[in-house]
Amino acid sequence: MTPKTVFIVGVGRSGTSLMQSMIAAHPRVSYLPETAFIRRMVFSSCLQSILKKHGEKVVSKTLAQNNYFVRTGLDASKVVARASARGGLLDVAVYREMLTLYTAKNKTWVGDKDPRAVEFLPLLAAVLPDVHLIQVYRDPRDVLASKKKAAWSRKSHVWKHIFANRVQIAIGSRLGPELFGKKYHEICYEELLAEPEKVLSRLCRNLALEYDHSMLSFGDAARKLVTDQEMSWKKETLGPLLTENREKWKTDLRLREVVLSELCCGEAMAKGGYARDQRNHRLSLKDRLWVLFGWLVIVMGTWPYMKYRHFRVRRVCRRIE
Repeated sequence: MTPKTVFIVGVGRSGTSLMQSMIAAHPRVSYLPETAFIRRMVFSSCLQSILKKHGEKVVSKTLAQNNYFVRTGLDASKVVARASARGGLLDVAVYREMLTLYTAKNKTWVGDKDPRAVEFLPLLAAVLPDVHLIQVYRDPRDVLASKKKAAWSRKSHVWKHIFANRVQIAIGSRLGPELFGKKYHEICYEELLAEPEKVLSRLCRNLALEYDHSMLSFGDAARKLVTDQEMSWKKETLGPLLTENREKWKTDLRLREVVLSELCCGEAMAKGGYARDQRNHRLSLKDRLWVLFGWLVIVMGTWPYMKYRHFRVRRVCRRIE
């Protein structure tokens, strides 16, 4: 039986790692290091395909060599054997066994995190029907400023980052309440920085989990979850809490990037009640054209991408059901 589970999603660089570290610091919660297992493995039915072609031993070997799975410290052969006994789609059974085996004996909850899994919510709901889902959101301009610096994202085009913010917030806000009902929870990053105890206490009440002050001392929990490779962009999760880590966009973004973010990410702007910049009249003609073309590309691509993602994910869900 899968333990009570909490899963964190949100646009990359919106504070999901901080949220993960805080929950992981709770004495009743075991938290998996980030594996993106649902998105990388369950979505593609990778292990099921290997099982049909090569058998259980090759599945175990493949899993044991997977860098993401290795982070869990679990025995691949044991996980696969128990998953096979569960029956059903192997990738789903393996993930459920990972959660079960990772939960320490004195813990009642297990957690996982994958920001981009916000685009795979129907799949998450099919795999874990009783999961509590947390979506973290942040000022989209600060998200963009942070993505322009992070090692994993700084080489990508600004339009791509803004597009991701627009699409992922829309998917999470629509499908979250629909699929998870009262088990869907939203956390505002800026509010978490300003009033961490208040936000965490409210979240724990909604989870029916007793609040514990250790959640504010999250550094040790973070060290167990962040790899050396991730340290350059996740070091803030080690603490102390960076209470002034907001509105960096005012100095780190060009005006045209600010304007385009505000135009395309209106839902995120409204969700957090973020005040808009009033300097858009200062844009040069060249920058106005840049904003116009960026807006056209992002807005025109939103509906087709969301339909495409919905179709692909639902098709996988039917195999599970």
